[in-house]
Amino acid sequence: MWKGTACLLAVAVLACDGAGDRSEVAGAPEIRVELVGEGVISTEHPEFAASFSPGGDTIYFNRTPPDRSTLQLFFSSSVDGVWSTPQLFPATEGEAAVDPFVSLDGRRLYFSSNRPRDDSATPSFSLWYVERMETGWTEPRDLGGLINSDSSDVFNSLAADGTMVFSSRRSGTRRIYSTIWTESGWSEPQPLSFGDVDAASNPAISPDGTFIVISTSSPGSAPDLFVACRSGSEWGAPHRLPEPVNSEYAEFAPGISGDVLYFTSERPGVVGPQPDSVRPPGDIYRTPLSVASRMCAGA
Repeated sequence: MWKGTACLLAVAVLACDGAGDRSEVAGAPEIRVELVGEGVISTEHPEFAASFSPGGDTIYFNRTPPDRSTLQLFFSSSVDGVWSTPQLFPATEGEAAVDPFVSLDGRRLYFSSNRPRDDSATPSFSLWYVERMETGWTEPRDLGGLINSDSSDVFNSLAADGTMVFSSRRSGTRRIYSTIWTESGWSEPQPLSFGDVDAASNPAISPDGTFIVISTSSPGSAPDLFVACRSGSEWGAPHRLPEPVNSEYAEFAPGISGDVLYFTSERPGVVGPQPDSVRPPGDIYRTPLSVASRMCAGA
């Protein structure tokens, strides 16, 4: 049930562009947004980037101390709708680990880390994964030199057909790249454009690959969440998700689980408004996935 700190709109925005123009359709379903696990998952500390087991009963997410000096991966399980006290994810203890993504079959957990890589002498964040075994998880494994470069390669997600998207600075600016798993391994990653928009990050591709939720911003503004629709091999221009999904604060790190869109927002949540000189801690929120998917209906 959607309740608690939900923000509501009686009409839904079905299309808008990066400049913020929007069209409203009377009678469209209301848009509901709520905190995830208030007081347990979302707390007074900064939390961001959530991914879930296939059944939705385990959440993997990031939490940092207020000074953001360490980047740690936590997990929590839900029993009868109550989240357990979050614990550090054991396979990543002692190293930075952010941006979790659980594969659709639940067998792999991907994450970003700046731990040393065997084939790179240049420290940077790269993509890693662990595999679930009967006795736990494997040691972290590097995705390899075709995916990981000497630049920053982070925040991946996968569609059911094996398509993987991730953020990278290998071209000198933050862009989203796409690759697909084949019999011979990952294909050469290709940069994606969304209409005339190249600069974007934090891609969450839908399981069927028909749309993607991304984070991007205009110069001088906080990042917002946008959706881009796929037509054949091309991606359309991004449409800004409506309020109250987006706000005057930063929204980023989207994730898809079932029919729910999860995201991070630095709007006042567990912690109230902060002075202009203080970065808000941020919390994890959720909203129906239809907020994004209906923008691509019939596209």
